[in-house]
Amino acid sequence: MDRTGAVDSKTLTPLQGKAVEKTRRRSGRSIAILIAICLATTALVVACGSGSSQPTQAPSSPTQPSGETLASDGATLLETRCSVCHSADRAREASKTREQWDQTVTRMIGHGAQLTEAEKTVLVDYLAANFAP
Repeated sequence: MDRTGAVDSKTLTPLQGKAVEKTRRRSGRSIAILIAICLATTALVVACGSGSSQPTQAPSSPTQPSGETLASDGATLLETRCSVCHSADRAREASKTREQWDQTVTRMIGHGAQLTEAEKTVLVDYLAANFAP
């Protein structure tokens, strides 16, 4: 071997020559395997990429739950939305006018109740009709 690390095959013994040749073959295989892995990874990234060039849509606002259908009746809304934070009995035990129920539901939305405007109207109508003074 000279100062640059190159091997002079004329000065090697037959056993050393076989070892050098074996190392060269292993290096060649290692490079081929590394290239194959890089190509496979690139193909996987391309295949898993988005099919469209359009950006993904931002999530809807917190007052409009996505994927949920509008609850058709106030009783369901009372049980599913209001009872997340407190018992539905809390509303059932109250006695308020429609305007007072509207103010209460608006305040609860401010505290994080998940209701759309249409659901709010349904709920306030239900509360005013069933729990009025």
